[in-house]
Amino acid sequence: MKTCPLFVILHSIVKCRLDKAELDRELKAIDLAKKDIDAFGYIYDKYFKQIFLFILKRVSDKELSGDLTSQVFIKALENIGKYEYRGFPFSSWLYRIAVNEVNQHYRKAAKHVEVEITENELGVILDDAEVESNQDHRDLLVKILNELPQEMTQLIDLRFLERKSFREIGEIFGITEDNAKVKLYRVLKKMKKMVTLKIGNSK
Repeated sequence: MKTCPLFVILHSIVKCRLDKAELDRELKAIDLAKKDIDAFGYIYDKYFKQIFLFILKRVSDKELSGDLTSQVFIKALENIGKYEYRGFPFSSWLYRIAVNEVNQHYRKAAKHVEVEITENELGVILDDAEVESNQDHRDLLVKILNELPQEMTQLIDLRFLERKSFREIGEIFGITEDNAKVKLYRVLKKMKKMVTLKIGNSK
């Protein structure tokens, strides 16, 4: 059964209005939170799980993830007076703080980030890196991801796991959209080279 084009158009209009209404509510809550911390509860309830799961993928420890997520929201609340809307949801600002918190944790612990990733996500990354998707390559990719510098794994994470646009990734890292694209292209190129090299050495 084919979907009626009119239904698709109406659905898009309704979704757009809902998104705008949600954004307006979020911005209003942020403005209120700058004067009254109780208003920050709306932001906390809306984004806590999202940020918690993002951090959990990076640290693989629920208790630690909860602690770091709490720190993210404490810092967001402490600095909310400096927040300015730049065309992105408030979550972009929270992701930036979360990235910094995770990096700070691993610097203090002198440990490297272990990447948690699903089979489907591995397949998508291999496709973008222009590497044949098979089990050997998937196993290699997991090892390579765990060998990459943190900024590189975070780029991969935000693009392929969190499905962020290059524009939003740029906002999170404090770089331009084009710079975010270039950085990811270089990461994928490096990964392809590493996969090819490791496969060649194993033969």
